[in-house]
Amino acid sequence: MSEDINSKRSGQRSDEVLIREPGSRTYKTKQGIEFKALAEKLWEAAVLSENVYFGDWVKEGNGWRSPLRNGMAVPGQGPSDYKAACAPGERGRLFLPGWVFWGNFPSPDLAGEAKKTGLYVEVWEKILSGKRTVAVVFKGTQFEDWRDWRSNLRWFRKRFAHFIPFYEDQYTVVAKKFGNEFVGEFIRRGYHLRDVSIVSCGHSLGGGLAQQFAYSLPLHPEVPRVSQVFAFNPSPVTGWYSVDEEIRTRNAFGLAIDRVFEHGEVLAYLRLLLSYLYPPSASNPSIREIRVNFVRSWNFSTNHEMRSLVCGLLNHLEKW
Repeated sequence: MSEDINSKRSGQRSDEVLIREPGSRTYKTKQGIEFKALAEKLWEAAVLSENVYFGDWVKEGNGWRSPLRNGMAVPGQGPSDYKAACAPGERGRLFLPGWVFWGNFPSPDLAGEAKKTGLYVEVWEKILSGKRTVAVVFKGTQFEDWRDWRSNLRWFRKRFAHFIPFYEDQYTVVAKKFGNEFVGEFIRRGYHLRDVSIVSCGHSLGGGLAQQFAYSLPLHPEVPRVSQVFAFNPSPVTGWYSVDEEIRTRNAFGLAIDRVFEHGEVLAYLRLLLSYLYPPSASNPSIREIRVNFVRSWNFSTNHEMRSLVCGLLNHLEKW
């Protein structure tokens, strides 16, 4: 094999992935066909988690809404679009074939409440071989937004909540308000009568919120539980203990969570420390940790970026 610059700093090549299976204390190295199969599973959720950074609520009349309309898709021609989008310094949404947007959701009132806390979320869906997948995608941390940091630091804030006003944060809105509206919209669209699976995903803070959504989704006999969470370079804050025990236990049954991270990204060390105190769950939910090494940098912040992670997956799959 040719020399790999990344392997010099970590012992992990860019064409290798390290996987810690649920319940295991050690990582195993995968490459070749096994890595490609894993990347094939992850890349669409990764694109969604990158694309959501380019959305924000817009004012309409007396309320707020998403900038996208119902049924919209991200246009593109194919591989050449990915190559251009992954060039250094490029920004904007990446082409994602087959996925269309849920418009007119959430309600203007809830969008307004979400905006106050800094929360932004999109819902997309795709039909493949008659099977519909609905993806709930949460925007992650924007460094300059103090509201995101208020959510990121909720562990510390909860200790001193009686000293701090305006306690409601993004996790609160997801658990207490967004989930209820999602259930109502799911039924309104008639999806309770069809073969539908629900997944959630996000990057950084968005990865924590995606887990919170899966744990806290209101129980309804006609709405399936979230089956899979894709959390990229995720916040260690998941909101598990802030959800009613019965709700989180039922939602966690059979739930699979993939926590995917770039080697050397800023939150990896905090998650590693916490994993010794709270080992990742082996089942219900089953939590798998996946470490990639796409970025040639010693910069913790650069390694944390979602763009480089998704482009690494696309490159590994030879999407261009």
